Amino acid sequence: MNLRKDENKLIGKHVFLNGKVVADKMAQRIDYLKNNVMLVVAYSDDGWSTLLRDPNDGRLWELIYDDSGFHGAGAPSLIHLTLDNAKNKYKFK
Repeated sequence: MNLRKDENKLIGKHVFLNGKVVADKMAQRIDYLKNNVMLVVAYSDDGWSTLLRDPNDGRLWELIYDDSGFHGAGAPSLIHLTLDNAKNKYKFK
């Protein structure tokens, strides 16, 4: 369930199942990582994205919600960021 070294982008989706909108397996994995593994480093100024750190390898990841017009802010995505890109966007030390 942890992030692998070869991963740099995880894209979750919401799908229709039995007449309901549900998170696909990738979105469920992202939610698990967000809630159980990763550490919050900073929030964007607009509040729509979060910078997370993987405690296993120290890599920085941005949590965003694509299709934010959907109820519940859309499906989650995790995208690996370089330290420089993270510092520019999140203004942390």
